[in-house]
Amino acid sequence: MILDSLSSSPRYEALGPRFARAFQWLRSIDPGTLAEGKTPIDGENLFVLAQHKQTKSMAKSNWEAHRRYADIQYVVSGRERMMWQSLSLAHPGEYVAEKDFLPLTAETYVDFQVPGGQFAVFFPEDAHKPGIEIPGAGPVFKLVVKILL
Repeated sequence: MILDSLSSSPRYEALGPRFARAFQWLRSIDPGTLAEGKTPIDGENLFVLAQHKQTKSMAKSNWEAHRRYADIQYVVSGRERMMWQSLSLAHPGEYVAEKDFLPLTAETYVDFQVPGGQFAVFFPEDAHKPGIEIPGAGPVFKLVVKILL
């Protein structure tokens, strides 16, 4: 897992060409011009999900992990709480291959806030629980970049 601000993202381009392209794209676009939903950058190899949403209570948020994709979860505006745990310490449910979604539960975790201008990167070994409300914080505009590994 990585937590940093978009202004520091060039250092993570060394993770591979798709990561480089994803971070370059994030730095070059005007997020306000994106339609809600999926926008392809390089077909199914690299795409973004634009989400305007109200965050949820911790009880209504779900743990997840992915096998085929890494996530860059970039908070454009607002702020949200996220949780992280090593996949090896979480309890997996049944993997849904067509959605690349592994539901999980975890008893212990690292808890952090992601304000506008910052991102978190989650790899397949990272159980994560995004989209958790922060009292008084309001809605979030977030871009989730999916990078095929």
